[in-house]
Amino acid sequence: MKSVNILSLYFLFIFFSIINVNAQTTNMPSVGSTNTPNGSISKIEILPNSTVVTLLYEKIHSNAYKPWISFSPFIYIIDRATNEKYKITSLGNNMELNTKYRITDKKGSIYTFKMIFPKLPPAIENIDIIELSPQGKGFKWQNIGIHNPDTTPKSNWTESSLKLYWQTNGSDLIEGVYENAAPSPNSPKYRIAIQKSPIGYTIIYFSGAPSIQSSKWKEGDVKGYLTPTAKDNFYKVKWILANKTVSEDLYITFDEAVMKIIWTDGSPEGLYLKLYPAISSSSKGIASSGTGFAISSDGLIVTNYHVIEGANSISVKGINNDFSSSLNAKVIVSDKNNDLAIIQIDDKNFTGLNKIPYTLKTTSSDVGENVFAMGYPLRATMGDEIKLTSGIISSKTGFQGDITSYQVSVPIQPGNSGGPLFDKSGSVIGVINAKLRGGENVSYAIKISYLKNLIELLPKVPILNTTNQLSEVSLSDQAKIFNKFVYIIETK
Repeated sequence: MKSVNILSLYFLFIFFSIINVNAQTTNMPSVGSTNTPNGSISKIEILPNSTVVTLLYEKIHSNAYKPWISFSPFIYIIDRATNEKYKITSLGNNMELNTKYRITDKKGSIYTFKMIFPKLPPAIENIDIIELSPQGKGFKWQNIGIHNPDTTPKSNWTESSLKLYWQTNGSDLIEGVYENAAPSPNSPKYRIAIQKSPIGYTIIYFSGAPSIQSSKWKEGDVKGYLTPTAKDNFYKVKWILANKTVSEDLYITFDEAVMKIIWTDGSPEGLYLKLYPAISSSSKGIASSGTGFAISSDGLIVTNYHVIEGANSISVKGINNDFSSSLNAKVIVSDKNNDLAIIQIDDKNFTGLNKIPYTLKTTSSDVGENVFAMGYPLRATMGDEIKLTSGIISSKTGFQGDITSYQVSVPIQPGNSGGPLFDKSGSVIGVINAKLRGGENVSYAIKISYLKNLIELLPKVPILNTTNQLSEVSLSDQAKIFNKFVYIIETK
């Protein structure tokens, strides 16, 4: 994952269950018309796994005959907006379908029946309940209003606002606008977006829902979620279907500008083409840009794993303040889980670095401490000059309580990834790796103790500097010294 993505992390307040599991209950619903005057609907409950319709029948007192009632298996709930049908599955209270139940007793007593149907998807709020068997009694309750709002998550993005965000903050090779290139009756011509999120990617709906379902879909609705698997570019999917139910019978894989949907239920594969941003045919330029800082004079440099992930080549700019040329580098050791990597300059033109003037802090830092970040954000618009930003440690844990990171108020942008976070004495306390979109200056840095663990895995463990030469100098002088050891990391 490149620095231009990970730093655009944002929180959508999403619910991974996708559908609200709390019951939606409508008591004494209004019924437009019915042909069963002696029976009324007292309650309709939409439960986590079923829809329960409770009927009340006034028992009939008769000496001349013994009245009864029976429910056939051909009773349906019908969505009045789409005409979709949901067939009765059973009766409650241990009763059986196609069985006669007497409703004769003393006058004024009530008989209760519970018809059980599949769980109705969200946003169905006007229904009919009809028996469609010619052999049945022809029960019919029409135009019933129920409480069943659309609880599927929303993103608040539009196509134009998301494009503007990518233009400003950058995007990775997967993010973008896609359109179904092979629509069919079972696969509408959806136009969607794939947007980076803290847990993988979010699929955002723009347009294309089938006309019968279009009233249920609005631009910006969440269409699903992608979570990584053990295979690169292969994702497990939660996909919200046209009727707002959820399917996990599919996987998605990416190959350049193509997104392929692989269904596990026997449905034909789906093919989506990427429409935006354009992928240049001459992709020989820089695919990603981040930041790194030196830890040894022989050219060992720390950066984020997502900066160098999948790179065919790595180069370093800014060695000895030379930004006109770059030196080749290679990955020596990496830690994907903690988003860390150590690369080494591997170039015949490299002559070494000066002695590292700062130390890697050995103890934890406290909430409220002043901290500073250095890096090369948004180079396309802000240039190659190193940027320094400041803030405080807001929390000793990161996103969702992650103990490997600090939360800091330091403003950062795409390109800061892999840069050092240092304290007022000039000791490096963390490695910048993410920001939270939607939070004012909410950023994250990996604690330096996890970098030290990675250093121990190097084939040849360097002798780290233990004497901090920056503790007694001003911040501006610290920045001038750090500047000589913080570099641009480019990948192709």
